[in-house]
This record gives sequence, C-alpha cells and structure tokens, in this order.
Amino acid sequence: MRDIETREDILLIIRNFYDRLLKDQSINFFFTQATHVDQHLEEHFETLATFWEQGLFLKGGYSNNMFQIHKNIHDRHPFTHEHFEIWLDHLYTSITENFDGNKADQMKTMALNMATVMQIKFT
Repeated sequence: MRDIETREDILLIIRNFYDRLLKDQSINFFFTQATHVDQHLEEHFETLATFWEQGLFLKGGYSNNMFQIHKNIHDRHPFTHEHFEIWLDHLYTSITENFDGNKADQMKTMALNMATVMQIKFT
C-alpha cells in the first residue's frame, strides 16, 4: 500500500470518511441537521482538501479559522468525548484502509491533535 501523495488522495480519504460519518446515526446529526454540510458536500470536500494539503504538504491556501468554526457548532450542539472518538475512528479507518506511510501517520497525528485541543478548549 502506498502513502498519501496528492490532493486526489486526500479527497479519496475525505469522501470515504464522510460516507462513514453520514451513515453513522450517533454522529451524522452534526453534518445533516446542525450544519447541513450534507447539502454542499463537494464544496466542503474541496475546503477540507485544502486544509489537509496545507498540513501535510505545506501548500498553503487554507485561511478559515477551523477551531472557531467548530466552536460555533459546539456552542449550539455540544460535542461529547464520544463524538470525538467516533470522528477519529472513522477518519483513522478511512486513512488506513487506503494508505500507509509517513503522510498517512502524519494525518492521523494531526487529527488526534485537533480533536484533543478542541476537547480541551471547548469544555
């Protein structure tokens, strides 16, 4: 299995990840009712790909405040520790089923760090 190398690889992970999230009744509320992101998935996927490209490949281009966006959601619909665990599990699975290598490991580490910081800051 190869490592994450391109934006297209990131998009494959994101599409797989969101397929899992939207099917999971314990977390899909955040994507269907709280934010309605399911109504503009491709646009959202492109934004997420830019975010991950910046983190993994230092490409730049992402200028949103990811923490504030999620804090605004949390303020209306609080995330629990379980939500973060489910989110991480689906993302890790989406990565490891498709890729293996330094960038795949880096993406998992970045995700864990983001989830940890959000849990600390939001509670």
